[in-house]
Amino acid sequence: MNKALELHFDSLAELARWIDAHDRQPEAGNVSEVEGRGDEWCPMSYDETMALCRSGGHWPEGAEKMVAGVADAAALRENASQPMIENSVAGFMPDVPGYLAGVPDSMYAYNEGDMTVAQLPTVTIGIGTYSANTTSNAAMNRGIAVLSLIDAIEAVGYRVQLDYVFDCTGEDGGGTQKVRVTLKRSQDQWNPGSVAYAVANPGMLRRQGFALLERDPATVGRTQGGYGRGDDGYVEDYGLAFTYMRGDYGYETLEAALASVESKAADFGIEVQLTKAGA
Repeated sequence: MNKALELHFDSLAELARWIDAHDRQPEAGNVSEVEGRGDEWCPMSYDETMALCRSGGHWPEGAEKMVAGVADAAALRENASQPMIENSVAGFMPDVPGYLAGVPDSMYAYNEGDMTVAQLPTVTIGIGTYSANTTSNAAMNRGIAVLSLIDAIEAVGYRVQLDYVFDCTGEDGGGTQKVRVTLKRSQDQWNPGSVAYAVANPGMLRRQGFALLERDPATVGRTQGGYGRGDDGYVEDYGLAFTYMRGDYGYETLEAALASVESKAADFGIEVQLTKAGA
């Protein structure tokens, strides 16, 4: 029996090139190219999403919503306290001007009890494997909340890599197909256009994700039924992981999504306030 593919792409364009270079398996379903199921199932055709990915994944409509949403999230937590950097005798980075001026406390450090830099967190969104009853609005809310988290923790010195994860398992004996797409490298600022498509457009799952299953000899069987289900095993691979969405619960509104993401970050040892104090 063939073992399911394990693929890591450095960009949406690289993902599109791989799909273009591989034919659908003869026995596979073709749901990735099905039309007429409505905008909530997927607002774009297969050809439209592939063209978008080939050009880097920029989705203007989603980018506008993502930028506006992150701004709204900042307004919701106005006056909320964040971990603060202070000068200290010991710390994670030198305060060069202070050192040259002879200041004794010439290292930058976090206030006691705040986050540490012992680990660079890798933030992953399992948005590509949400269930059929998850709405695009809930997906967008989660995407906005996660990007708000990235802004908050990078503001205090963390660097974050953001991966899209599509891990799919089934009952066909092929095992778990594991796919990673890097949306943001740790040294880069997040690009709202490409991030928005990957985390909040149903096409990422139902066009590109399904196309990968249709091209993998080990996963042909699951394309003849429900196309498998999401697998959360990847949580062990990351400093912070957001798992398979099984519905809208916890992400019905932006406020709810911020609270959910804040709680999930705390579970992984990252204490940061995304919601307004007392909310």
